[in-house]
Amino acid sequence: MYIHYVALDCEQKPGFVEERRHGLVDFLFLRFHSRTTLILGEKTYTLTRPCMLLIDSGTPYRYFSNSSDYRDDYLHFAVENRTQFLSELTFPLNTPIRTSNNTAITKLLELIQTEHQSKNQLAARSIDLLIRCLFVKVAEEWMQGQQPNLSVPHYSELLQVRSAILASPERPWKIEELADLAHLSPSYFQVIYKRAFGITCMTEVINAKIEEAKLLLTSTELPVGTIALKTGYNEVYHFIRQFKKSTGMTPGAFRKKAVL
Repeated sequence: MYIHYVALDCEQKPGFVEERRHGLVDFLFLRFHSRTTLILGEKTYTLTRPCMLLIDSGTPYRYFSNSSDYRDDYLHFAVENRTQFLSELTFPLNTPIRTSNNTAITKLLELIQTEHQSKNQLAARSIDLLIRCLFVKVAEEWMQGQQPNLSVPHYSELLQVRSAILASPERPWKIEELADLAHLSPSYFQVIYKRAFGITCMTEVINAKIEEAKLLLTSTELPVGTIALKTGYNEVYHFIRQFKKSTGMTPGAFRKKAVL
């Protein structure tokens, strides 16, 4: 493997935007430490927790900070045999993966940077092995996130409710309706939903609406009022307030920053 660039704990000023409309020739590994909006192809993600991802060559992307304190790590590298490299990956490309406080990943990135800066004749071989180890650790994080939370009662029913929310963000979901889908009492449903997914069911509803709104803002020219209606808001001002609370900017400002 050949490293083009590697940098750790990079701080950026407020207003920072990074964009590659045609992607990169090779692979890019990113680890975000701050709240970030990521537009990857036709998908838009709001990353509120530390996340990482491997972006495939030729994939258009754009990302920008949702806070005044922005930090990330990045590794831009090439491989000799693309087919073999992809066959060895055990996690998906172009997919944000939530990361825990994984010191092994941090240490591997530090070692990769050190080897890249060294003049050791065997540095290239070390880098190849270290990057492979890095992606083993990334795969561990990915697989951990895919495992069902078997300790939560009615987990399969909760997953069905969550899928319904994400599939229909325009609906005016109520707690009683969601609890009824899971065949549970509203109070018990709220407790185990948060235990299963780490957020309340109504926060899930709001997040789904905001994600759909971001997609419409970046992929269409629909007016903000129309987007508010399409995401289930009868009052455009309520939509704007909730969107700003979630993303740190108004829908109009988000659209402008995303498409510039």
